[in-house]
Amino acid sequence: MSPQPPRVTFISTLVLGLVVSTAGDEPLPRVAPLEPAGALKSFETHPGFEMQLLAAEPLVTDPVAMVYDENGLAYVAEMSDYPYTDKATDKPFVERTMDRPIGRVRILEDTDGDGDFDRGTLFAENLSWPTGLALWKGGVFVAATPDIWYLKDTDGDRRADVRRKVFTGFRKYNVQAVMNNLVWGLDHRIYGAGSGNGGQIRPADRPDAKPWVLGRNDYRFDARDGTFEPISGGARFGNTFDDWGNRFVCNIRNPVQHVVLPSRYLARNPYLPVASAVHDAAESGDTLPVYRISPVEAWRVARAARLTAEANPATPRSETHAEGYFTSSSGLTIYRGAAYPREFYGNAFLGEVAGNLVHRQVLSPDGVTFRSVRGDERTEFVRSRDLWFRPVNYVNAPDGTLHVLDMYRETIEHPWSIPDDIKAQLDLESGRDRGRIYRLAPVGFKPPPPPRLGQATVEELVAQLENPNSWWRDTAHRLLFERQDKKAAAPLRKLLSATTSPLGRLHALWSLEGLSALTDDDLLAALADEAPGIREQAVRLSERRLESPRLARRVIAAADDDDIRVRFQVAFTLGELIGRGDEDSIRSAVAAALGRIARRDAADLWVRTAVLSSAGESAAELLSELLADGDFLAGKHAGPLVRDLAVVVGARDKPAEITATLDGLAKLDDGTGDLGTALLIGLGGGLKRSGKRLSNDIVPVDSAPANRIDQLLHRAEQTAADGGAALDRRLTAIDLLSAAEFARSSAVLSALVAPREPQTIQMGAIRALSGYSDAGVAPLLLKDYAAFTPGVRGEVIQALLGRTERIGALLDAVEARRVTVADIPPARRTLLLEHADSAIRQRALRLLSGESATRAVVLAEYRPALKLASDAARGQVVFQRECQACHRLGERGHNVGPNLLSIRNRTPEELVASLLDPNREVAPNFQEYVVALDDGRILTGIISEETATSVTLRRAEGVEETVLRRNIEQISGTGRSLMPEGFEKKIRPQEMADLLAYLLAKP
Repeated sequence: MSPQPPRVTFISTLVLGLVVSTAGDEPLPRVAPLEPAGALKSFETHPGFEMQLLAAEPLVTDPVAMVYDENGLAYVAEMSDYPYTDKATDKPFVERTMDRPIGRVRILEDTDGDGDFDRGTLFAENLSWPTGLALWKGGVFVAATPDIWYLKDTDGDRRADVRRKVFTGFRKYNVQAVMNNLVWGLDHRIYGAGSGNGGQIRPADRPDAKPWVLGRNDYRFDARDGTFEPISGGARFGNTFDDWGNRFVCNIRNPVQHVVLPSRYLARNPYLPVASAVHDAAESGDTLPVYRISPVEAWRVARAARLTAEANPATPRSETHAEGYFTSSSGLTIYRGAAYPREFYGNAFLGEVAGNLVHRQVLSPDGVTFRSVRGDERTEFVRSRDLWFRPVNYVNAPDGTLHVLDMYRETIEHPWSIPDDIKAQLDLESGRDRGRIYRLAPVGFKPPPPPRLGQATVEELVAQLENPNSWWRDTAHRLLFERQDKKAAAPLRKLLSATTSPLGRLHALWSLEGLSALTDDDLLAALADEAPGIREQAVRLSERRLESPRLARRVIAAADDDDIRVRFQVAFTLGELIGRGDEDSIRSAVAAALGRIARRDAADLWVRTAVLSSAGESAAELLSELLADGDFLAGKHAGPLVRDLAVVVGARDKPAEITATLDGLAKLDDGTGDLGTALLIGLGGGLKRSGKRLSNDIVPVDSAPANRIDQLLHRAEQTAADGGAALDRRLTAIDLLSAAEFARSSAVLSALVAPREPQTIQMGAIRALSGYSDAGVAPLLLKDYAAFTPGVRGEVIQALLGRTERIGALLDAVEARRVTVADIPPARRTLLLEHADSAIRQRALRLLSGESATRAVVLAEYRPALKLASDAARGQVVFQRECQACHRLGERGHNVGPNLLSIRNRTPEELVASLLDPNREVAPNFQEYVVALDDGRILTGIISEETATSVTLRRAEGVEETVLRRNIEQISGTGRSLMPEGFEKKIRPQEMADLLAYLLAKP
């Protein structure tokens, strides 16, 4: 099978804009839907499993989320307003606030107990983009952008007569990036996936309240008091927990992501830069294969026929067995039922809706996080020959199986991602009147009777906390919390002490907490539990009770626990001890405990970050302690922790802490200088964040620290200038030199910008120089501009635009024709034309605002390139020159824009349009942002990650810079692609033909 990656779909976006022309005037052929009986015959499943139909239209339509209540009623969110409600108003990149709210929530029932649904009732309608449900006190919360509603039936007719808007302000923009999947956590909070649209969220009854700003975050809220909280995450359509409260999300081409770092802990230390709070447990990217058996969609077939007519050898060969790539990970769910063989428990299931299949991943612990691998080699757990099968979500059901929600649509593509002339022939609403729900079950599975927990006693509910089927445990957990019956405390405490089930003890602990009945004695017993997961949760549950000396002492002692996940939680929880009791003694005890964890787990990035999140107030003390520990310093993992602690010390800018750190540096017996260099790089980086440098104001002249710094800087100067030294050591030396004053480092750094140096060294030196505000920077950067390669020129332009005081030098160079207008990215040209400084604005208007050809004209001029004879070898040269700074193809290039392996099923026309009109469609994850910092710098790039304390920008060459939120004065999206217009000025038609041949060549 030849690779054929599916196009952008319901949960995926790509930056590539598409313009094609159809072959002649023939209408596109269409594939008819299969009736339910025929659809069942289209499935190929894992051996021993089958798909059992539970419901189909007209009983249900467009299902995207479902929950079962305590009595087996199924509430189903029907997203009938996908992808729009009026084709005439379908315009890309505009708010969808005018779309009609035609989504619904339906109740499905199995009235005869045979395991299939036989009755459906419209519970609520007129909802906008309903994508998540969470039960509460006989009603249900509904995530329906821009709102979260609470709906309830109080008179028994299965129709909601209570309709209360709880939150509002979720942005209704991209239907692929809609918030979704409400799920109860162990902590009695409801968690939602924020996706990418963001918003400014307020309580619906308090329009004047200060909003919670939702960017690239997920969120949780308290059903009782309406407390709302942005949290770590920010992926797309999927949100699931494992048994122990680990939360997983999926993000288009990232099928399994573990949310490792809670934002509430990171936020305690605003001086700690953290690039990402999420870990890709599974392999991810545009080249992750999936194995579909469905035929190519009709419009793909039409396009393939066009390519065949053009005799293009790069055309995908297969129309009936197309192997593709993950482009639309959807509905990630950890299987936690009791109906499957044991080896499937804890596996992750998700959909690739473009490939009409259900994919499985197998998770295993990996330190404090997880590793996930494909569960089925060169096949999938479920795959269908039916092009209409769109498995968007999954439910751990009362019967112990997974139930599969099939939106069942002819086309699932996002309308912004389809060529205009093809979209004109498609009916993207086709299937709005259809939908299926399946039970993914062992062959011959007979479901048990529906549950009846609504009238269960507290003793009966407590007994269910040991049930091997998670639905029963989770439902009993919720009901005990809802009822707030204090009589449950005694049986819960009995379960906690008597059960042999670790999960039973887990639920008992949290249920006692939910009833405000958890005691110090309960926690002390749990902190000594034989199950590491119980000890971990007990540490977390202790946080609100740390005024208790015996509990605080026991938590501090847990820093020496044998299990790394327990130590990880302790590292977070220790930060909650600061400010309690005798502050000095507590701080010393916390620093000592953090030091023990740091020594033991310095090699683990996640534990290191947890330590640092708690060490804001005690970073200098902890660093001094570690610098005095010869055994620790002799270990190979000391450097990163020393550097990171020094960053916090420098950013805090407390003279006493800096002095103590420098005294430690002076005493450091560091034969190679590597540890001293790591410390100084960290301290210098932190000082830069506070607006300072390593200078005489920081380090007294002729002191021992000053002499040590001079020694390290001198060594760095030698290493940076040594053409025979390894590149990574030279770059480290440049990093250190950037912490010194301009007068000290400028001569060496300017020499490294010279064209004779490797590009990596040139660009490292340019970035180092760009961090200075001195007037001498601009002349140094422009001196050899004519001899620079395109990538280096781009870095110089970024540096010149990075500070207002350098813009004049750039415009001087444009006026002197040393720099061309095309070298300045369009988004930055726009900023210059609208600059607040009138002198800059007037000069920019005169120099930069010349008329440019419209994209349609440019496309027309380059269409003849499609007919030219081409050479893939020459095209590789063009790719290396113009593309690999931002795109990866196989092992070449950088992951800034999409991996170009994923576009090998596109037509040459589409690729030409993508290259020449990059702003036709800009996905949120590839949109350029401008960030103004408090030190005067201006950065641009895509936002690759966000955490509670930091934002990470990525630009050409894969260069990333993580900035602290406290240093950001303003941040705004340009609405444009990071890939600039004007590619036609860099590439001739023949080169375009060669580049297409290379990009589309069969691997």
